Amino acid sequence: MGKYKNLLVNIGLFTLNTVSTKLITFLLVPLYTYFLTTAQYGVTDMSLTVAGLITPVLTLSIGDATTRYIIDDPNDKKQYISVGFWVTLFGCLLMLLLLPLLNLPIFGGLGNYEWLYLAYFVSSAFNAYLANVARGLNQIKLITWASIASSLASASSAGLLIGLLGWKVEGYFVSLIFGGLIAVVLYLIFGGSWEYVALPSKERDWRVLKKMLLYSVPLMPNAIFWWVGTSVNRFFITSMLGIGASGLFAAASKIPNVMNMVSSTFWQAWSLSAFQEFKKTDTGKFYSNVFAVFRTFCFLAASGLMLLTPWLASLLLQKKFYDSWPIIPILILAFLFNVFAGFYGTVFTASMKTRHLMTSTAAAAIVVIVLTWLLIRVMGLQGAAWAMVGSNLVMYAIRVVMANQIVKINVNRPLMLANILLVSVQTCVLAWHPTAYTLVSAVLFLAVLVVSAIDIYPSVKTLSVAVKGKGSRNNHGKHVREMKI
Repeated sequence: MGKYKNLLVNIGLFTLNTVSTKLITFLLVPLYTYFLTTAQYGVTDMSLTVAGLITPVLTLSIGDATTRYIIDDPNDKKQYISVGFWVTLFGCLLMLLLLPLLNLPIFGGLGNYEWLYLAYFVSSAFNAYLANVARGLNQIKLITWASIASSLASASSAGLLIGLLGWKVEGYFVSLIFGGLIAVVLYLIFGGSWEYVALPSKERDWRVLKKMLLYSVPLMPNAIFWWVGTSVNRFFITSMLGIGASGLFAAASKIPNVMNMVSSTFWQAWSLSAFQEFKKTDTGKFYSNVFAVFRTFCFLAASGLMLLTPWLASLLLQKKFYDSWPIIPILILAFLFNVFAGFYGTVFTASMKTRHLMTSTAAAAIVVIVLTWLLIRVMGLQGAAWAMVGSNLVMYAIRVVMANQIVKINVNRPLMLANILLVSVQTCVLAWHPTAYTLVSAVLFLAVLVVSAIDIYPSVKTLSVAVKGKGSRNNHGKHVREMKI
């Protein structure tokens, strides 16, 4: 049961990290939507979209490889960390050379803030890399406190610069840069990451770099396809409906991002356990039990969030942004399939078969491009959201098939399909909001609750028996020791 205990402890620490940081970001939405126009908010969202695409490409996804190999081969951790640092720095220099491209019309005016964007990119890239190093070194508490400090610094500076000084987009960038630098400084001082960085050596580092790239390079196209699946709709929306519509879509996405908060809390802890436990004999059972708990929580979170959507939207979305609220339930459904696909994706990273990630994500990217182009013409912003649902569902289905060839993850299919159907119906009811839609949504939430309770019961019973069994063995051992004394 030690593996479950370690997972729970890590989830607890990452929950503190994620809830505090995401909650702060979540509470900033009214500030942004009140002081920024839809076009200005669209530019800020475009900056995050571009960074999400370009960062893993320019840094060769080296942070993921660093984490994986520190855990697998701790004796050579200094070489892995040093190589990863220089690759990240090289990626930042490449970003400098690419800055003129931001002036293209497709980026919606982001080129007007190119130097601020570069500073944000550098602080974000090193923040992410050093967090990966800390994960590999099992410095979970440091990650938590660095993230909280970073979020508080960003939030306070955003309130000052945007709310009081009226810096608008400039204030948004400066607040993100400041928060990122705070985290980097904390990692360097308290994590001791700088101690592992040495000047590059061709003979020494080339072998290590080649080894790391074999793992990380397939993650690069995967990151691109993942970005296409989640963010390419911004470019379709901007070019077909305008940057203002992109701002509306971005604002509507903030509430569904709570699903990301749930999943990122879990991923950070789960990936460590998945790496550590993969080669053991009961891997399939471990994955099955964990996924049972995870999917139950996700179904309830998605359905509950949908139920609260009208109220949350009226509270958080100001002025014209409120008109985008019917998109929110659709995006929640899309995020639900996304996090399920992400769970099965850990099978590929743990087994180092990262090419499977690329294949499944590429299929989803193709689907989202085709569906977005078709549906946005017919349904407007809702069409872009439904395209995300379709692509994430395709990715999830492909990964289920491919992952089960590596590790058998047992799922109660009838109950799983029942929950998917219930949440999908709830999505349609809220998106089209007919008469008494709130009452219907509440009934569907209760149905999801009942089905989820039935689904998770066997896993809870298994874990309970295992805990009691271990407790009995421990008590027996204690009794024997007392008899010997």
